[in-house]
Amino acid sequence: MTPDSSPLRYIDDAPTDPKLVRAARPVLDRLADQLADAPVTILLASQDATIVDRRAGQRSLLGRLDRAQVAPGFIFAEECAGTNGIGTALEERKAFRVRGEEHLLEALHPLACVGSPIVDPVSRAVTGIVDITCQVDDVNELMAPLVLSAVRDIEERLFALSARSEQNLLREYMRSKRRGHAAVVAMSRDTVIATPTVSRLMDSTDQMMIWDWISTHLAAKDEWEGPLRFADGIDVRVHARRVGESTDPLSAILELRPLASPAPPRPRARLAPAAPAGAAPATRIAGRSLAAHRLQDRVDEITATVAPVLIVGESGVGKTHLARQIQYRWGRHDPVPSVDASMLTPSAVAELRARLSGSFACIIEHLDEVPDDAVASTRRLLDAAVELGAPVIATATSSTPDDLRHQVQTHVRRSVCIPPLRQRIEDLTDLARELLAAELPDRPTPQLQPAAHRALIDHHWPGNLRELASVLSTAAARSMGFDIKLEHLPADYRTLGAGRRLTSLERTEREAIVRALDESDGNKSLAAHRLGVARSTLYRKIRALGLENETFGS
Repeated sequence: MTPDSSPLRYIDDAPTDPKLVRAARPVLDRLADQLADAPVTILLASQDATIVDRRAGQRSLLGRLDRAQVAPGFIFAEECAGTNGIGTALEERKAFRVRGEEHLLEALHPLACVGSPIVDPVSRAVTGIVDITCQVDDVNELMAPLVLSAVRDIEERLFALSARSEQNLLREYMRSKRRGHAAVVAMSRDTVIATPTVSRLMDSTDQMMIWDWISTHLAAKDEWEGPLRFADGIDVRVHARRVGESTDPLSAILELRPLASPAPPRPRARLAPAAPAGAAPATRIAGRSLAAHRLQDRVDEITATVAPVLIVGESGVGKTHLARQIQYRWGRHDPVPSVDASMLTPSAVAELRARLSGSFACIIEHLDEVPDDAVASTRRLLDAAVELGAPVIATATSSTPDDLRHQVQTHVRRSVCIPPLRQRIEDLTDLARELLAAELPDRPTPQLQPAAHRALIDHHWPGNLRELASVLSTAAARSMGFDIKLEHLPADYRTLGAGRRLTSLERTEREAIVRALDESDGNKSLAAHRLGVARSTLYRKIRALGLENETFGS
């Protein structure tokens, strides 16, 4: 059976943790030599249950394994393959035996296996699985002890690698300090050491952002220099250099220098009512991307004067949430009623218009879905709101509705567009912190661990913030309110990319391809025609940009 027709998910050139590979290779080599004539095979799987290595095994066994897709590249996570020695051991975080029909998949019924998780001694995260598999008739009681012994040896090597790497990192950190740099950070996957100057500026969100930054720029280079912005809006220039060899797990020394602060903006005349004494401060837009700062500037401009506003954006980007933020900044601290425009009738619109004279505030959602018989009255309502300067905010999913409804939207003179999450993915950490704080208001806000953060960054987020909030809610429940690890994410969100971040040009290209596929309901031939490229080119782009597992269209 080929990967394309397999019931299991398959990843060509599956990414592996180089530290795990370095620690496991000599142990697997030794074990493969010991079992060269035995009717068993040895499997190494990554932390997302993808088989990355297969050793030893007699020809008859290897043929059966191939037919059952027990081979590198196939994902044996429990949600994909049911009960099995890799995925179930990962879920249980302990050694697990599966024999014959205990496997969910019928293709695995002739097999028996023992799998055990590899736990990094430093981070305590599961980094992989060792599994020994054989045919049911060849089961041997020594399989479990062999697996556990191999796991212990790999974990000892992981600890030794971590210790040596951390010593090198500390040595380079002290050298940078002795050279007179006041703002130095030493960082690896599991360690952050910072001088007091940096510690006062950097919170856990900044740490994750910096790790993502160096993971991107030092993936293929030994040094990189560029600007960064901390969560508090402080801009710095960072010179980062890799510590150790390119084959070693990534660690780096960062030397930070402040950038000149921009001139403060001229104060605007603010006509909106001031918030009463003791009120909670106005909420700012979460994020540090250029898109987030532009959105914040536009919101600041809009809230300076009370008058109708149209908020446009894709489904799930947070239009209603932003509408309530704007109403709050206009001094509306009590809940503001919202109206679904798709349910409006002429009489309901007339009632709303009659209440405008009392500066009645409201949020009209889905303005681009006003029923035909309510279009004319809605236009008159918006004209009256503009004339009175009423605190009315409308939202719309489409910026280019059909002609009839476009006439409605043009009656709101001021507008703001919220970009989709995929266009401000560098804001994900800040957005996640805000969403998790709202999800767990009475507990310390959990943080995204690096592997979970990388997996979420690599996702396309067609459902935007609504989708992110749902994923984080599930993850927070699984983590019981503690920091969120990769295994706490829903299954479809755990796949780690190869570690390379897309460039701005690639993101733009990816967006164009996604839009074409959505408009074509996933028909790749039609999408290729829309884009003006050959179908073979589109297939290559889909694979290169990580879109193979996305669903398109309605």
